[in-house]
Amino acid sequence: MDFYPILLAIACLGGVILFILLSFCVTLIGSISPKGWYAGGGLGPITLLLLPERTLELRLFERTVYTYIIPKEEEGRAGEEEEKDDEILKKAEKESRFPLSAILKLPISIDSVTISGRFGTGDAGETGKLYGWIAALRGALGTTRLHLNIIPDFAEAGWSAKIWVRIRIRSILHLVLALVPFVRR
Repeated sequence: MDFYPILLAIACLGGVILFILLSFCVTLIGSISPKGWYAGGGLGPITLLLLPERTLELRLFERTVYTYIIPKEEEGRAGEEEEKDDEILKKAEKESRFPLSAILKLPISIDSVTISGRFGTGDAGETGKLYGWIAALRGALGTTRLHLNIIPDFAEAGWSAKIWVRIRIRSILHLVLALVPFVRR
């Protein structure tokens, strides 16, 4: 009976450590078409999307739970402060803390990339030729982590694309350890 609180404390500690050491996946989502766009990311059933017109949406199991409209900035500051912002961005690029070689060493890998969409040129023959090239590319990529699901539209001209990128992070511990040298600078 006296060991029960000790075992309970060890179990709780183990549960917390488990989340730090387990690998997990994050999904980046994006869509673009002439009508509009959206971009965001998700972890499990939770998705956060940035929509046009400065709108953020929180979705749970593909249903919108919360919508937030980002307030617009005052128009009076646009001219002068945009120039200052541009100068700050250029300076930050020069003094970048994340060189490309260090980014490649992060414990992150691309699990899969899925691109699906539709296209049409307005001419059925041209659409068929273009779809033949895309089908050949899809066949060549059949054994890779890149998946193409493209549907030709022989009747109308236009296009749209949705992109899902699934990123695997080895563990929170490995990610923190890889980012520590950048924080020290």
